[in-house]
Amino acid sequence: MTSLEELRERLRRRPGMADLTDEQADDLLAEAADVVRDYCGWRVWPRLTETVTVDTVGGPVAGLPSLMLHQVLAVETRPQHDLAPDAWAAVAGGWDWSAGGWLWRCGCWPDGPRRLRVEMDSGHEEPPGAIGSVLIAVAARTATAPVGVSSEQAGGESVSYSTSGGSEDSGAGGMLTGAERRVLDRYRLANRP
Repeated sequence: MTSLEELRERLRRRPGMADLTDEQADDLLAEAADVVRDYCGWRVWPRLTETVTVDTVGGPVAGLPSLMLHQVLAVETRPQHDLAPDAWAAVAGGWDWSAGGWLWRCGCWPDGPRRLRVEMDSGHEEPPGAIGSVLIAVAARTATAPVGVSSEQAGGESVSYSTSGGSEDSGAGGMLTGAERRVLDRYRLANRP
C-alpha cells in the first residue's frame, strides 16, 4: 500500500510534474480518485465515515457500496413512499455486517427504493495493490491533457488533440486505459458475487 505522501512524490517524479505543490498534487490525486470511484462504484480510497442511502429488495441481506467496510455505526429504515425527513427510524439491533459490504438482518429488510440509510466507516487507508499506480497515471494525464482544442490551423501549421472518441486504450484526460480498468476490475462492485 502507498501513503498519500508517497503518491505525491511519485506524481512529482513524472515528466513536467516536479513543481507541483502539495495542494496541486492532492487535487490531481482527488480527481483521479473520483475517476476510480466512478468506475468501481464505491470510494475505494481514502477511508472515510459517510452516510449512504441504498435500495433494498427485501430478504435478510442488503448490499452496501463498499468492498472494504470497517464499521457500521447506524442503520435506519423508512416506510415505503414516506420521504419526510423524520420518517427514518433507527434499527436498534438484530443486524450484523461483513467487511465485504453486506448487511445481514434477522428477518427481512424492507423492500423498495431508498429504504435503508447506513452510516459506515469504509474504504482503504491507503490505495491497495496497483491502485496507487492507476491514481498517479490518471492524475498525470489530467494535469497534462490538452483542453478545448480539437483542431487548429495557422498558415502551414496545424494542431489537433483528441480527448474523446479516440482509442479505448488512449487514456486521454481522466479516462482509464484498458490496462487500468483491468487493475480496477478486482475492486468493482459490479464484480462481487
